[in-house]
Amino acid sequence: MDPIQLWNAIKDELRKSISQGFSFNNYVDTLKPLQLVENENNTVTLQLATTYEQVASEWLDTNSSYYQAFMQAAMTATLNLTGKPTFIIPSVTYVSPQPTSLFDLPEDEASETTPHQNNASLASEFVTQSILNPEFRFETFVSSDENREAYAVAQAVADKPGTQWNPLLIYGGVGLGKTHLMQAIGNKVLERTPNANVKFITTEDFINDFTEALRRGQKETEAFKREYRSTDLLMVDDVQFLAGKEKIQEEFFNTFNAITRENHQIVLTSDKLPKEIPGLEMRLVTRFGQGYSANITKPDLPTRVAILRNKSDLENLSIPNDVIDEIAAAVDTNVRDLEGVFNQVVGKMRFSNVPITVETARTILETMNFKRQRAITIPLIQEAVANFFNVTVQDLNGKKRNKEIVVPRQIAMYIARELTQDSLPQIGRAFGGKDHTTVMHSTEKIENAIENDSILAEQVQKIREELSNG
Repeated sequence: MDPIQLWNAIKDELRKSISQGFSFNNYVDTLKPLQLVENENNTVTLQLATTYEQVASEWLDTNSSYYQAFMQAAMTATLNLTGKPTFIIPSVTYVSPQPTSLFDLPEDEASETTPHQNNASLASEFVTQSILNPEFRFETFVSSDENREAYAVAQAVADKPGTQWNPLLIYGGVGLGKTHLMQAIGNKVLERTPNANVKFITTEDFINDFTEALRRGQKETEAFKREYRSTDLLMVDDVQFLAGKEKIQEEFFNTFNAITRENHQIVLTSDKLPKEIPGLEMRLVTRFGQGYSANITKPDLPTRVAILRNKSDLENLSIPNDVIDEIAAAVDTNVRDLEGVFNQVVGKMRFSNVPITVETARTILETMNFKRQRAITIPLIQEAVANFFNVTVQDLNGKKRNKEIVVPRQIAMYIARELTQDSLPQIGRAFGGKDHTTVMHSTEKIENAIENDSILAEQVQKIREELSNG
């Protein structure tokens, strides 16, 4: 088979399953076929190239919707071309784009190129390309009650960027949907204003771009500054990685000021609040805190079920409700893990004759080291701690300040913050109406004490194990 002919046939099939417009144009149509490679296991690899690093990264994930859609499209395309379906594996390689030199332009075009255009091309040679995931939209983000505030604020920023909540900081653990919500803002802004200068990067991208600009010299450094400071909407993932990098923090501070001074919008994500990031300069902590900080927590069981049913509907799949319930009950870590298990189940359904049952789901869950978890709640934690220290739940929720009560109360708050998705105010209310600052002080005190007190550390671990084992 000719790789170009095959790729064109696969693209025709992909048009039926991948949204036309941004999604197809960026993640499919930018790929160029290189060659076909026959493998030893009777499969064939179609090697493709792209000049967009984010596109290549997306295709490297075998669980991504693009990869899965390709597999099905390739089977249909080869059946149509040869009369026999062939198992085709996509392999997408990032190829750095080659900048056009003025010497390659016709003489009349070269003479018309302005100094500003020349400087802009300098930046395009090394500054990270910004590509948004078209699937990260508000419509595909399933929000729990705890995350409804973050969702609402993100929508408000998308509707009126640069007006009130600037910067917007979305913080929380790994795989909870921070990037999804941030990019949903970018996709909404571009949907409304296609010509808006929207840039999404990771903090690592910013560091690499600035370092490369410095290495190349003054002109490139100025081009870097123009590239970043002229954005209408700048979205930066994982700003906690700025910690300890003084020169980078200085440049980010200046970039931040330049953008907000023009009333343009900045959206940031982090794994924790800025004031909790060691090595982050106070001036950045202050700047990051001048807008709005929205917390994203682990989805509860009903939300996990809703996420999976939403994905099932979007992909037109008929996955039994008891299978979805089994996955949702077992995977309580984060949304990324939840969707990873779901994709494995989808793969089984599409590429094997194994029926999708609860037993099939459990087998997949076991291979990925997940099992149905007992739901750990604050009342369960309070009961376990009270029994362990021979006090009552009423003592933990009361106002007694003697050490025999205060330490177990602090331990219970610490474990509640660690093992549940409840926010600090929610934990405080569950302990007799304590203020969220009391909860924060208690959890920090236990966290610090555990490092130096082996007996306390052992006590906390025993309570954890008791809760996990039920």
